[in-house]
Amino acid sequence: MKQLIEQFIATIPKLVGAIAILIIGYIIAKVVSKIVLRILDTIKIDVVADKLHEIEIVDKSNVKIVPSKILSKLTYYVILFIFLIASADFLGMEVVSELISSIVAYLPKVLSAAVVLAVGIFIADMIKQGVRSACQAINMPAASVVSSLVFYFILINVLMMAMNQAEINTEFLKSNLSLILGGIIFAFALGYGIASKEMMANILGGLYSKNKFEIGNEIKVKDVKGTVIAKDSSSITIQTPNSKVIVPMGILTKESVEKFDN
Repeated sequence: MKQLIEQFIATIPKLVGAIAILIIGYIIAKVVSKIVLRILDTIKIDVVADKLHEIEIVDKSNVKIVPSKILSKLTYYVILFIFLIASADFLGMEVVSELISSIVAYLPKVLSAAVVLAVGIFIADMIKQGVRSACQAINMPAASVVSSLVFYFILINVLMMAMNQAEINTEFLKSNLSLILGGIIFAFALGYGIASKEMMANILGGLYSKNKFEIGNEIKVKDVKGTVIAKDSSSITIQTPNSKVIVPMGILTKESVEKFDN
């Protein structure tokens, strides 16, 4: 009992010192995190997150991303962990010190993975909007579906990059997702290609015939004779004595068209 009491008394100074280190670390961590929060609020870093919340997938997730608070909290825990390491070293607890050190060393990797994910979502959404606009410009009816498929394809690749940045093994996911995505893309391309065969013929016909017919020309296609009053990328509108007839551009490349001099 005497030896146990002596050992306990001998550890009291170290225990008090370790607690003092923790208290000092807690105070410093609180002060520095508040300073970081004020600086980030001053430079309006949260505006970036507002742009991120405008993206559909982020908005539907109901996750509120506030970079200023996230970075200030990260600063707080990094400083606190550093003082925890110092406290553990003071007590001679090498195992605890090494464990906390590995956690502190891993935090920057998590932060960089989060940055890669955020930037990737921005880029994926920009490409999605571009693809949608391009599809709408050629009157593609499935513009929204195509742009969404492109977005999620890029997003999956960005997630893989973020996981690799965080040193998470993704080999199993990569091998299986490649097969799944390849099958989905092939099935969609085949199905959509067959379904949109006529539409693509009209679009290509429009590119081929758009300079051959002008508004005001009098033409005859099959049994339809009249004046061209409108045209777009996939069809022309002919005014006949009794009605308006919309003729797909694809027909103009397949049938003989008679054009009369005005």
